Amino acid sequence: MIVPFLSVMLVIGGQAPPQASVPSTPAATLTKPAQAPRKLFNEAADAKAQIAAAVAGAADDGIRVLVVWGTNDDERSANWPRVQRAPEVSVPRYFSDEYKVVYVDVGRADRNLEIASSYGMTLAAGSLPAFTVLDESGKAVGRAAAGDFAGADPVVLDPKKVAAFLTAHQAPPPPDPEPRLKAALGQAKKDGKHVFLWFSAPW
Repeated sequence: MIVPFLSVMLVIGGQAPPQASVPSTPAATLTKPAQAPRKLFNEAADAKAQIAAAVAGAADDGIRVLVVWGTNDDERSANWPRVQRAPEVSVPRYFSDEYKVVYVDVGRADRNLEIASSYGMTLAAGSLPAFTVLDESGKAVGRAAAGDFAGADPVVLDPKKVAAFLTAHQAPPPPDPEPRLKAALGQAKKDGKHVFLWFSAPW
């Protein structure tokens, strides 16, 4: 009778069987390794394929392509996102509504130069980043280099000058649909048919 009594007393007293100690894990091993920042210019990308895909998408949306020639080692090229976020550029939504942007890495002025040349671009280390605007057929309709956008900060392009360049080369507005609609309605009335209207937008 002594053993059962002791068992009950242990449970009531809240005692638990001893457990093996678990060594603590240093906090450093629980921290996720820091990720390297994403490079703006993909050094391994197929520039021709990138540009072709952008042109096809721009043609479908009725907008244009902005090719940004640069390299991750160039400070002004790396600072390009700061220009994109500037109010003068971002408020009119150039990059979401008016342009498809392609980043082409040119290395130390020794990569993808033949592609740049095919669009009339001559690239040098001091001219980066440089820009080419392509229309819906892939034809170059605008060109500029970093020197065209020089501002007070030597390593950041002037957003106002960039915005002026983009505004000057954005796609023209679509034609007025009213005359085509009237013509379609007139023809449908003659033929005893209906007119099907399709509303769309590039977003």
